[in-house]
Amino acid sequence: MSRHRVRFAFEITEGPNAGLRSGGWRVWTNNEDTYVTASSFGQVWKGSLHGDVAWRWAMDKNHVRSGRAPTLPKHHDRAPWVWEPTPFVNGVRLAFAIAVTRGAMLHRPADPKDQHRIVVEDRWDLLTLAKIWMTEPGVDLPVEPLLDEPMRLSSGRRVWITAGWEELAGGEPEPLCAGAIVEPYTPGVQDVRAPGLFVRGLRLSTDTTAA
Repeated sequence: MSRHRVRFAFEITEGPNAGLRSGGWRVWTNNEDTYVTASSFGQVWKGSLHGDVAWRWAMDKNHVRSGRAPTLPKHHDRAPWVWEPTPFVNGVRLAFAIAVTRGAMLHRPADPKDQHRIVVEDRWDLLTLAKIWMTEPGVDLPVEPLLDEPMRLSSGRRVWITAGWEELAGGEPEPLCAGAIVEPYTPGVQDVRAPGLFVRGLRLSTDTTAA
């Protein structure tokens, strides 16, 4: 089955901070597998949702074989995060989510390869998400807005991407961050419905007296 790839970025589009954005993200399918990564990961890390069998966040096997940095400790599993596939409910399942905070919006050049923008409101109390869904054959997704046409798996299931926004308790304005940090989330460990990534701003302290 031919591959289908969707590329998108999160971006503030209005107001004095218009143009602040995240790095680009990619979701693609091949046969019965769905993959997720970000352009900033440099072909080192990716999420792999292999049918109903193995879901994980792992270092790419080609990168491991190359011996290039970064590397994992010797004998370390290249998949530090492993997840159980989420269940279908009425033929639909939320498979993965990328949640981005306002603090992760940085001065970055736009990538012309990114087909879609997910609009981030210039608010610190709002979380912006890209949600990856799967549906059984013949089942449509009753969720909007869609980023693109669904991607079809070899089983006839389809993979959909939607944008979403959720209130974030305790969100306070922060200085412009130096970068962003990505944290994998796991159902049962964190209070989430599906595995995914939480992206937040990274601040570097200039206080040399700090412990």
